[in-house]
Amino acid sequence: MAWIVAIAFFVFLFWIGRRAREKAAERAASGQLQSPLHKAANGLVLVLFGLNFYIGYIHRNLLPIPSYLWVAVAVNVVALLILRRALKWRYPYI
Repeated sequence: MAWIVAIAFFVFLFWIGRRAREKAAERAASGQLQSPLHKAANGLVLVLFGLNFYIGYIHRNLLPIPSYLWVAVAVNVVALLILRRALKWRYPYI
């Protein structure tokens, strides 16, 4: 039974990878990958990951999490939502 789940998992990963390549080719053809909005959104996602990992590191060491980090996460999420809306407005077909 476990080998069926393992095979299904690898097939799923292959399928996701194939769809990601198709979407990346479509975005490159439309010029979205060179868009400053797209680069800013990707940068903010990396900042959000960094903030989340840092909060997790602080939490793991049983230290109090400063409130300014939660404010930074909230501001980052709002900025990402605004950039997502701008990207949807600029590239409505994706």
